Amino acid sequence: MSKMKLQQILAYDVITKISIENNLAPLSIEASPHGKVELICELDLTEPYEEFNLEDCINTSCKDGNMEIVLDEVDGLDKHFFSPNRSFVKILVPVDATLEVGVENLPASFSGIHNTLLVSSENAPIRIQDCNGNKTLTNENGPISISNCEGDLSVELENGPMAAEMISGATLSIKTENGPLKIREACFPKVDIESENGVIMYETLFVEDAVINLKTENGVVHFVLPDEMDFELRARTEQGKIKSRLSHPVTQEEDDYVVKNGEGKTKINIFTENGMIKLGEKDKINLEFLKAKIELLKESLKNVNDGEDMEKVHKLYANVSEYVTARVANAKEAIVKDNIKEQLDKLHKLIEDFDYQGAKEKTIAGVDELTGKIHDELSKHMGKLGTKITETIHVHTGKHAFNMNNLNEYISKVVNSSLIKPYLGGEMKAKEKDEVADRSRLKILDMLEAGKITAEEAEKLLKAIGKE
Repeated sequence: MSKMKLQQILAYDVITKISIENNLAPLSIEASPHGKVELICELDLTEPYEEFNLEDCINTSCKDGNMEIVLDEVDGLDKHFFSPNRSFVKILVPVDATLEVGVENLPASFSGIHNTLLVSSENAPIRIQDCNGNKTLTNENGPISISNCEGDLSVELENGPMAAEMISGATLSIKTENGPLKIREACFPKVDIESENGVIMYETLFVEDAVINLKTENGVVHFVLPDEMDFELRARTEQGKIKSRLSHPVTQEEDDYVVKNGEGKTKINIFTENGMIKLGEKDKINLEFLKAKIELLKESLKNVNDGEDMEKVHKLYANVSEYVTARVANAKEAIVKDNIKEQLDKLHKLIEDFDYQGAKEKTIAGVDELTGKIHDELSKHMGKLGTKITETIHVHTGKHAFNMNNLNEYISKVVNSSLIKPYLGGEMKAKEKDEVADRSRLKILDMLEAGKITAEEAEKLLKAIGKE
């Protein structure tokens, strides 16, 4: 084994866009501490190559502010990418340059960057953490993981799963065919999520005057929202059921089940053809989410160099203030609200009086102290914030009869999906086929016992899989 290393700063006066095509090794992209593009690369080769040159597989160019970095595959590279001494490529990027990244199978991770991000992948895992800026992601079969990020988010998937938490922006758009979606602690005033066969789990933080649309053909939809939100929720399922753990009554208007709180300023529309819709409340403050927002505020304050940077600081403070204020609005004791409001007012004045051209250390120390007090006060009084979620469960059955044709169509879609088709082909061993059939038999019997299908329908399905 031989290890090849490269560390190079790509210094150009103006860079507005960075395009990266990677087929070399697992890629990580992070923020540059010096405002320049820096390339760091380590490759483990299976045998020594005395005349091997890293520049043979790394091509860079820049014209009119557009930088291109092409990382080509290398023969003789150790493919054990998850070993302790694995090969890797790390690229440090300056703030604000648009990033366009293309990968096929190699993992790509993004951490701590403040850039517009466009990522396309075939099968590679994509991980994004602590990043600000609008993001457009496409992935055919690989998973996507996002945490603690701000900015508009647009995602297109085929079969890969997606998990995201502590994300916020103006718009969220997700389209997927078969992959499950799990979105927690999201804060977007405009949401459009559409799936064919996948499960959708979406948990929203407090938003005002929002429009949230969730739609799936055959999957379950689980939607969670804070109890203090002003909203009107309309849910419809053709073949499934609706279960509500909301503290507000569920009424029926033609085919829609409706839940309303206040004036109904935020509009929520949920639709599924064959799946269940589950509704729940979340009224407790998320201290981890708040802590992450506070850290972003402090980090931005440290890096202020001009008026534009100060605008970002004011925006981050507004996000923290709005989040905290909304969650203490229902506090049972006035002293709790007063104490937290006092700390927020002091924090606001400290930021307003901040002189970024002078000494920063005193202000940053003050911000650290005040945000710590806010966090501790909220943690101490968690039980006094908001109201308890009711344990009453409302179950509403769709008025349409169970349709055998729809079930057959659903089964055909799942069986023919690219995810499981290889396991159902002629190459499957007899034992494996029998195991799949046994699991299907148990599922059909569960559906029969739950009253979701009739005995006649169950008999037809069991006959179809050879388990009558």
